[in-house]
Amino acid sequence: MTKRTRVLAFGVLGLLTLATTACQNGSDASPVGAVAPTGTGLPPLGPNDEAPSEHMSLEEAAPFLEAQGHHPAAGDLNGYEIGHLPDDVEGTPYDLDHTAWLAESGFVVPDTHEVERAWLADDIEVHHLVDDYGVVLAEREAVAVSSLYVSVLRRDDFTDVEAYLEATDTRLEEEFPDGGVRELPDGDGHYNGSVALFSPEPGVIVHLSYVDDDYWEEQWASDDMTAEGDPEEVLRIVEGVTPA
Repeated sequence: MTKRTRVLAFGVLGLLTLATTACQNGSDASPVGAVAPTGTGLPPLGPNDEAPSEHMSLEEAAPFLEAQGHHPAAGDLNGYEIGHLPDDVEGTPYDLDHTAWLAESGFVVPDTHEVERAWLADDIEVHHLVDDYGVVLAEREAVAVSSLYVSVLRRDDFTDVEAYLEATDTRLEEEFPDGGVRELPDGDGHYNGSVALFSPEPGVIVHLSYVDDDYWEEQWASDDMTAEGDPEEVLRIVEGVTPA
């Protein structure tokens, strides 16, 4: 698995479950992938003990994506429209309602609602899970790649970016590991060449990540594994995020 590959999992709410007094309902609650048919037996580990996997179309991978809370996008993103997409973002939009998925998994983050949108290509890796003893399990998880992820997070006390950072016990530098942080023209947040974090209105935080092929090539060629990315394109994406 390369750095370009992302397991579809927790978003900002993953931080909040650690930073707040979120409650778990039931001792055995945990999010899992769909269970694949066992047939005549499970595949063995790969030659380097890697988990067995296969590539599937979006249609074939749908049961695994849905088990992880991902569904084809329908309508706005938690009350907002994404008006500008970079040319390389051509996949099918899928939404993950982190709040609903955490609730189904037995976790509660009070008064918080986060929905994330990603644009998925028609090529999804689906991996078998492997336990601590190297035993291949029937459970499987979908792994997918998107150049762009946009999260809209709603909570009353997120009055601005500073309030969000305080509530999640996060420093601004941690949100922008590549550095080069700039203030947005209207002063409601920050951005660089790969990330933006801003509050379009009190009670709403938008977090987006945009990393294209050029970004990864620049990062791998650098000495410190950072990249400038494309600040102008990130700014265009931010400016296209408007209330539905």
